[in-house]
Amino acid sequence: MSINQLLKELKELGYYSNVRIIENKECLYSYIEGNLNSVFFIKDVDKKLKIEYFTGQIPVEKEFKTIEDLLKFVRQVFPI
Repeated sequence: MSINQLLKELKELGYYSNVRIIENKECLYSYIEGNLNSVFFIKDVDKKLKIEYFTGQIPVEKEFKTIEDLLKFVRQVFPI
């Protein structure tokens, strides 16, 4: 799994994304333009993709084994 591959796919879907360094690890910072409630972070942790986002002020974390499953989740939770 590659952060750069995921970055490319998110941009193709219409999400604004860029790579940031958090806790000495690359992660993706993504969002839908004009929607402050659509911010999410994706990290590659122990061969699993972890997405972190907020529902209101409550942080939520989910793990995925494949990019396809993660992208399906992103499209459902953060539709463009």
